[in-house]
Amino acid sequence: MTNKELLGTLVLVHPDLENHPAGREGDIGIVAYIDEPHNEIYLRFTDEAEAIYPSDALFLLKDREHIFSRESGGTNAATLNDYKNLFKIATLQDLGRSTDIWNALEIARDNPEIWPASLVSIEESLGLRHNQYISR
Repeated sequence: MTNKELLGTLVLVHPDLENHPAGREGDIGIVAYIDEPHNEIYLRFTDEAEAIYPSDALFLLKDREHIFSRESGGTNAATLNDYKNLFKIATLQDLGRSTDIWNALEIARDNPEIWPASLVSIEESLGLRHNQYISR
């Protein structure tokens, strides 16, 4: 993914982000601007608020193909509910409407056990980091 492709994309602010003045942890926003030299991404939220985050504090949904790949752990879901949630996310991605992507991000946000299988940081997506560790 490139910087230009990210503009207008729905992203999830890391739910466990600590000490950020905007206080929007776990919120979903739209990428409005990317300041690549400073590694800052400007988000706009539905209430017209704006905030700036580093690329490792924001998550995108993984592509459907990667959700169920062996590398992501998607096929090794710990419980049946985890697998169902991953399937719901993949199905919503197939529909592709903004509201569907929003709902998929909410499902991922509310189920931390599927974060490694369903989410990828913008930092990793842009190729700035090769290893992704998501924990709660």
